[in-house]
Amino acid sequence: MHHCAHLVRPAHFAGLLTCILLLSSAFAQTQVMLAPSKDNTLYESAAGELSNGAGQHFFVGRTNQPTNSIRRALIAFDIAGSIPPNATILSVTLTLNMSQTTSTSHTVSLHRVTADWGEGTSMATGNEGGGAPSTTGDATWLHRFFNTTFWSSPGGDFVATPSAETSVGPLGTYTWGSTQAMVNDVQQWLNTPSSNFGWLLKGNEATQPTSKRFDSRDNMNPALRPVLTVTYQPTLDVGENGGLPKRFALHQNFPNPFNPSTTIAFDIAERSRVSLVVTDILGRNVAVIVDEELAAGRYVRRWNADGVATGVYFYHLQAGSFSQTRKLLLMR
Repeated sequence: MHHCAHLVRPAHFAGLLTCILLLSSAFAQTQVMLAPSKDNTLYESAAGELSNGAGQHFFVGRTNQPTNSIRRALIAFDIAGSIPPNATILSVTLTLNMSQTTSTSHTVSLHRVTADWGEGTSMATGNEGGGAPSTTGDATWLHRFFNTTFWSSPGGDFVATPSAETSVGPLGTYTWGSTQAMVNDVQQWLNTPSSNFGWLLKGNEATQPTSKRFDSRDNMNPALRPVLTVTYQPTLDVGENGGLPKRFALHQNFPNPFNPSTTIAFDIAERSRVSLVVTDILGRNVAVIVDEELAAGRYVRRWNADGVATGVYFYHLQAGSFSQTRKLLLMR
């Protein structure tokens, strides 16, 4: 690797630009923008008779109806069909356009769904907030697939802890991520496609009205449809048995340069005590990212460098007798 620590002084700005190019070209990464493979709305209903599989919108939060007012959205993407096997997921963002609201700002959270669900031919009219009669295969408040397969719990089966949250206020475009949980979700779906059931979007259900309408994959305007942006690094030298790495490795961080956070991927060939530490150019510890025993596998960790000064830093992986160091550049 090239040594660039002496180039970060203001008098060496041209050298700094050269250093940025050298560091940025040290690894391969690819970004893809995915359209949803399916989406739908769960309309609160004691009989599960409402859905909107082919509608132009999906909904979260609560309407001003006296009963059956909760709305939850489902969305999924074909990860394994769009990203090469064994790639390392580096960052994930979900972008949605919110086109109608009955309220001020409310948090909308993203939750990993734990069971498969369907998108039928139901299509609501008007602003679509009331839903349409469910059709065969639709996800509903009670059904994963109308009208034969049910959720374990009404309102969907999903992980309670959000993978991401964002505050949604006036009309416009909103983005969730990139968070470590979203990266982990997509990595899991890539490694085990049979576990990919997408996310559930959940709004403020404590008060009403709080409903938000988002444009779906069937919206007439392609520019308003949901987009999942995934940046990944192809994985090299991975074994065939279960996709486990054949040897230990520390990969170049992404993005690099970065501000304020970056993602670091590393391979563990066998169960080991693992330490991943960031130091400055004088060897002083700046951050401890990992300090635990890990099983064999590919791991991705994010370092948030808030409060850390601009400059060149080093990150060190120690796993058993294996040791490797790489360089990263924080640029404010």
